[in-house]
Amino acid sequence: MKSKIKLTFILILIFSCSKENKTKHTTDLTKKVEYGNIISDYLDSKKYEPTLIFNNPYDNNKKSNIRLGDNEIKWSEKENALEIIINGTKINTSKKVTLNYNWGNSIDSVNFANNVRQIKLYESDSLLGFVLTNEPCTGLGCSVNYQLIYDLKSKSESYFGRFRTGFELELYDFNHDSRIDFLSKTFYGRNVEMIDTTEFIMYSQTKKGNFEEFRTEEQNRFTFKHIYPERDKDSLMEKFEENWIEKINNHGR
Repeated sequence: MKSKIKLTFILILIFSCSKENKTKHTTDLTKKVEYGNIISDYLDSKKYEPTLIFNNPYDNNKKSNIRLGDNEIKWSEKENALEIIINGTKINTSKKVTLNYNWGNSIDSVNFANNVRQIKLYESDSLLGFVLTNEPCTGLGCSVNYQLIYDLKSKSESYFGRFRTGFELELYDFNHDSRIDFLSKTFYGRNVEMIDTTEFIMYSQTKKGNFEEFRTEEQNRFTFKHIYPERDKDSLMEKFEENWIEKINNHGR
């Protein structure tokens, strides 16, 4: 009789453990992965910190003439374009276009910009980074902005565009090769299932001071994509695809 009781207890214990492991395994498979947070944490770990930042919100006190470190910077709207004067050198957004696609498969004309929203000085690298906007904005124009990276030594200009992907300008060091990197964003619109796709592409500074797509002998483009629902938030619909210089997503999905 004691043997039967002992055997029954062992079988119950085995069944309970098996059920617990199965439940845990199922939970792990359906556990929500916040890819947006994974991307943010990864980029924060690679970011260059600017020496100085100037913010210029759209209000009655906005400026158009400042000093940032040793640099005198002025800007004004000229013939439906933005003219910026940096230490006496004039640059104009007329006829300038973005290096990246900011929406779908099309580059954008930078002459839509008429205001400088932000300037960052990276003093040790002799770089200025500008966020350019159109103000006052209406409709889809409120989601558009441009990034200008200006090399103070070579006076080269590199333009990028954004649509519905934030207003920040950041510089990075992704692969410790002594070249400064920039990450462009391309918004691919919303499909019939209300799913958005944003593609991130790596650009690096050349010896001439301008930026171009980073490539190696083995790979022509380094990119990753975040695919996500418009609103919250079916985690099973969220995806992350990468063809990058290192592994970003370590969650096995």
